[in-house]
Amino acid sequence: KRLVTRSAFDLAFTLVVVTNSIFIGVELQLSVSEPNATHTGVQIVQYVYTALFTIELWIRICADGCGLFWGDDWTWGWLDLFIVVFSLWEVGVDVLYALVWTESTGGSWSGFSNLKAFRIIRITRLVKAVRLARIFRFVMAFRLLISSILHTLKSLFWALMLLVLIIYVFAVLFTQAVNDHLTDPDVKYDVLFEKASEEYFAGLPVTMLSLFMSISGGVSWENVIAPLKEVSLVWVVVYLFYISFTYFAVLNVVTAVFCQSAIDGAQNDHASKVHAILANKEQHLTKISTLFQKFGAEGGVITFEQFQKNLKAAEVREYFQTLGLDVWDAWSFFKLLDEDGGGEVEIEEFLMGCLRLRGQATAMDVGKIINDQTWQIKNQGKFQAYVEVELKQLKEH
Repeated sequence: KRLVTRSAFDLAFTLVVVTNSIFIGVELQLSVSEPNATHTGVQIVQYVYTALFTIELWIRICADGCGLFWGDDWTWGWLDLFIVVFSLWEVGVDVLYALVWTESTGGSWSGFSNLKAFRIIRITRLVKAVRLARIFRFVMAFRLLISSILHTLKSLFWALMLLVLIIYVFAVLFTQAVNDHLTDPDVKYDVLFEKASEEYFAGLPVTMLSLFMSISGGVSWENVIAPLKEVSLVWVVVYLFYISFTYFAVLNVVTAVFCQSAIDGAQNDHASKVHAILANKEQHLTKISTLFQKFGAEGGVITFEQFQKNLKAAEVREYFQTLGLDVWDAWSFFKLLDEDGGGEVEIEEFLMGCLRLRGQATAMDVGKIINDQTWQIKNQGKFQAYVEVELKQLKEH
């Protein structure tokens, strides 16, 4: 259990995953460049990686037990199990393949073709490459990008639906117009028009593809508009409207929605928030520790006299400005920091107080003030009523 929780364990097998992904590319390139060659060294390296993945899975199962497959990271557990099982399957097939080839006369066997067909199953290559995504959990920049991309998938789906609908409507119009022109016996057209029509407007799917390529850079829309010029100027105007509408309206709106979705996804990522908070906290603690040393604080605490004496220092003013704090009343500010009323402020207490006072007041802050004032007014009214009753009794006596 202690071995699995160590960062060195994750770092070591992260390195194994990265090198294995590189090895997959090298192995694939060798198999493509030399399809009939047998590389013993490559097979040995592959067996070594299989052994390492098996050892890793065995260690994790010993540490977490069944919780590896039913806990919070159950997807990675099942992925590792899938990789190990099929990697061992490939090793077994390779060994059986070698035995069959050795024992068979003339290198042939009745079941050899079937065995070779099973050997073609290389899905573990893809899965091992996908396992690189596990590294993203440890690199916050990668995690932030992946989180932003995943949050845009819903917007991507509806954007594609909208784009398909728009392309479909215009494709129906253009396909009908061009094919009516081609089938009209009174219309004469040249070979170039017929060739361009067959290339871009041969049918509804072809027209939709042509319209999509026109706005995505797959083909110059100058080539697509050429057959429409032969049909009518009206269809040229309609096509120009389609290009303008999709370029300047639809695609810009879709880009804006994607950007907003990516920003929201990055801001709502819990791990990124925690990482940013911890990073900022450590940074501020370092600065405050330096300030406390300049204050002459002993034991990591400062008194009001030390704070008031050093408040005008350039370093203190600069730090407060970075937090957006304008401290003009030393006594009031120190009382706000000293929540326990002990007359001394510790480093952690100083940091949390500064972070709490930075920025504008939130709705929760205003609500708390209203609640406190309501409670105070209510109790003050009760006290005044009590005092009036007591004074009245005194006068009567």
